[in-house]
Amino acid sequence: MSSRIDRWVSLVVVAAAAVEVWLRTDLPNLPVAFAYASVMAVAVFFRRRFPLGAMALGFGAANVLTAFEYALRLPQLAPGTSAAALLLPYTLARWGTRRGLIAGTALLVSTWTLTLLAGQMAQLSDAIGGGVVLLFPGVVGVAVRFRSEAEARSLSQARLLERERLARELHDSVAHHLVAITVQAQAARAIMAKRPDDAATALSAIEDESKRTLSELRALVGSLRDDGEPELAPAGRLTDLPLLAQRTLEPTVDVQLEGNLEGLPPAVERAVFRLAQESITNALKHARNATRVTVRIVAQGPSILLSARDDGEATTTPRRAGFGLVGMAERAALLGGTFEAGPRSGGGWQVEATLPREGRTT
Repeated sequence: MSSRIDRWVSLVVVAAAAVEVWLRTDLPNLPVAFAYASVMAVAVFFRRRFPLGAMALGFGAANVLTAFEYALRLPQLAPGTSAAALLLPYTLARWGTRRGLIAGTALLVSTWTLTLLAGQMAQLSDAIGGGVVLLFPGVVGVAVRFRSEAEARSLSQARLLERERLARELHDSVAHHLVAITVQAQAARAIMAKRPDDAATALSAIEDESKRTLSELRALVGSLRDDGEPELAPAGRLTDLPLLAQRTLEPTVDVQLEGNLEGLPPAVERAVFRLAQESITNALKHARNATRVTVRIVAQGPSILLSARDDGEATTTPRRAGFGLVGMAERAALLGGTFEAGPRSGGGWQVEATLPREGRTT
């Protein structure tokens, strides 16, 4: 998409230069003017792929032309369309490296200095204005870059927080399983000599509990091995959702559980619970004049489908309370599922998520 935009901008620069050269009669050398504008168009075309190279091409050509004018005592040869070169400092500041930014700044200073020495900025106000014009696009690029990087850091932090929450829940679940295994092992050791059949039953229970623990570990540890230190945190179950709905008076929260939702892996059940809980919380906080929030969780073959909708006023502004939507999407992705959220055509907001019943298997 960006390359297509640059292509069109380059074509516009060339076309505008052709029209300008054709209409203006005060340009002393029309071929030089058109060639100079064409060089700027080429620099604009390659500006995102080679920010520093495009900057060097565009402003290097400007410096050569200025030196040529000064040496031969010629009037200014550059057409007005060459002002497209101001896109280059913005691009370098927005996407270039730090070293490239330093080199580009030096190039701008050299251009300003050469223009000043050539006598093209006779007044102090002209010199100050020229410096501002050259530096302003770069300042805007730095500001946009800083904002974009801050946004990326915030999104990354939201994802890490969601992974940390998953790690906490995994810690609780494993601790629960290990307690059960320990109790069964102690019982088996106590009765092994007198009741071997009961001891065998206890050992079988230990085996089953160990398999469940390993299954949950495989489902989540692979996604979390690079992030977070687990701490204790309460787990959520789907049977708790209707109780959560009863705590709200306005708007009314309706939770519908359909299909066989028994026997879900703990990681999947907690993920569905968290998605539903966060959807309800967001609706209660941000839905304008909503009277009803409907959460529907359906077991459908190998998948668990979740939808949450409210009947609030129509809006096109994303609800981003603490980047909650980012965390929800991250949780679904970690289990191999999908997540979508956005405004409804008839008003209100909707959340749609699909999770594999058995969780991520690889």
